Amino acid sequence: MEYYDLILYLLVFGANMLIILQTYNEIKMWKTVKGSFIGKVSIIVPIKGIDTGLERNIESLLSQDYPYPYEVIYVVEKGDEVENVLKKYNVKIVYSDFNCDSCSGKIRAQISGLLRASNDVIVFADSDTWYPRYWLRNLISPLDRYEATTTFSWPSPSRITLSNLIRAGFWTLGFESQSLQSSRFLWGGSMALRREFFDYEVLDELSKEWCDDCTLTRIIKRRGGKIGFVMSAIPLNVYDEDSLIRWSSRQIITILAYSPRGAKAYLVAGTFFTLILIYSLVYLNIITFTPYLLWIVKNVIRGAKYPKQALIASLMTIVAIPYALFLVVFNWNRREVYWRGKRYIVKPLREK
Repeated sequence: MEYYDLILYLLVFGANMLIILQTYNEIKMWKTVKGSFIGKVSIIVPIKGIDTGLERNIESLLSQDYPYPYEVIYVVEKGDEVENVLKKYNVKIVYSDFNCDSCSGKIRAQISGLLRASNDVIVFADSDTWYPRYWLRNLISPLDRYEATTTFSWPSPSRITLSNLIRAGFWTLGFESQSLQSSRFLWGGSMALRREFFDYEVLDELSKEWCDDCTLTRIIKRRGGKIGFVMSAIPLNVYDEDSLIRWSSRQIITILAYSPRGAKAYLVAGTFFTLILIYSLVYLNIITFTPYLLWIVKNVIRGAKYPKQALIASLMTIVAIPYALFLVVFNWNRREVYWRGKRYIVKPLREK
């Protein structure tokens, strides 16, 4: 064995140990993030247009096994045809009319719903997600230990297309920071906070932003609060992606602005994983491919409750890792994103 081969195998061994360690930490998270908090809940769902699987989304939110009555609020824009679908269900319909010039449409809808919510616990959900019956109960219970709780959805493409498959693999990369408290962030499709958190300062800051979960994460960490990541509440994100590069670039640009350390770390890690993938394919070397095999196993364990979706997304991480690296490099100095037909400039944290 030559010297360079030895160095390569040592690096691969080190990567394998880190992946095994993270897998172990994530398995522990299934058990450790629990609590006994129970309160009256308002679930707020901003919506624009009719999403794929919308009626399943509504039915899943209305079918939670939460022990107390709760309200489900959908926030719509006046004249949106989706209101006709919502009227068939026992949900509260609110118009998005909060006055903020520089905030995104989603934040405007969230604040509009918040101001009309009746209960003491606020949960934000998405209209393109299917929630298991235990989602609300498991998400709420740790609030006696954390400022906020969250979870991350598992990708569930509605059709098998190349764009949908790549997005599934790319989506799983969002889990990577959650095992460490210091780098944990809220995901907008599943986040719970006590209503008292939304004081004037929070509402004022939100009203000037485009990214809801980024802003709330920043405020919580600035105040010294902790975020609980609830593995046992993972829902399914149902989608049919028709603009893959624009969608995934928006995710990358957000990370570059709000988590530059994470972006730099991925620049190093993504380069390493891309190089060993090329090496493994060129030389048909199974040893240097073992980090990918372990990464696949790690993702299958994460998505154990959804075996079909987990297998598809886990296999697609092989493609998603170099794809994400390309996007990080391509978007390194970009701060312009497009979301629901609008253009936003994402300001780095140091400019706030």
